[in-house]
Amino acid sequence: MKDAKQLVNLVLEAHGGLIKWNQFNTVKAHVSMGGITWGVKGHEGVMNDVYFTGNMHTLLDSWSPMFEAGLRTSFDGKDVLLINAADEIIEELKNARNSFEGHNIMTPWTLLQLAYFCSYATWNYLTTPFIFALPGFHFLEMDPWEENGETWRRLQVIFPDSVVTHSKRQVFYISEDGLLKRHDYWPEVLGNNSAAHYFSDYTEVQGIKVPSKHRIYPLDDASNISLAEPLLVSIDVLKLEYI
Repeated sequence: MKDAKQLVNLVLEAHGGLIKWNQFNTVKAHVSMGGITWGVKGHEGVMNDVYFTGNMHTLLDSWSPMFEAGLRTSFDGKDVLLINAADEIIEELKNARNSFEGHNIMTPWTLLQLAYFCSYATWNYLTTPFIFALPGFHFLEMDPWEENGETWRRLQVIFPDSVVTHSKRQVFYISEDGLLKRHDYWPEVLGNNSAAHYFSDYTEVQGIKVPSKHRIYPLDDASNISLAEPLLVSIDVLKLEYI
């Protein structure tokens, strides 16, 4: 492995650059999520048509409508709130991460556990790679990887404890032009089951390049090859804007 400063800078610039990113504070996205995970967790269809609003520089976000019309969530990186149209808190999950202790991929989730997972995961997806500029990240460039007739550079990222995410260690695969192509992680809230997350259908929004399709599959750690099925999670970003 080797120092990855040059590679990190390439990735940041390819996606629009920090100067452009820092001109905005809020990301809003209309998304549709599919895959088997929601049904396995007992909440088939809940994320089919939802709206995400998040702070771009710190983990504060919300979903609406969540579970039924008039309800929304609020997440501060630790606690999840369910709020009604009158701005009343009707349910809360404090120290949400602790509630997943002992879980595996088949363990059912409560609605607020699902909201927790979607909140931190989507915030990570919509702010990557720019969160790499936050304090406490560590990077190493790994050996390149060949897939689909392409050679991708690989970036090992160790996340700081201050960033709520899937797993402390994650690996990103980067095309020749600096765009993210694949992202491997081992989500703690799903029993550390290995996952390979693919980015595609890039579009440019207000000077920022973002993938409009995310597809997440099981990963075979021994071969480092993703499995064609089942599709664990799909995310289609139908509309996105920065404010």
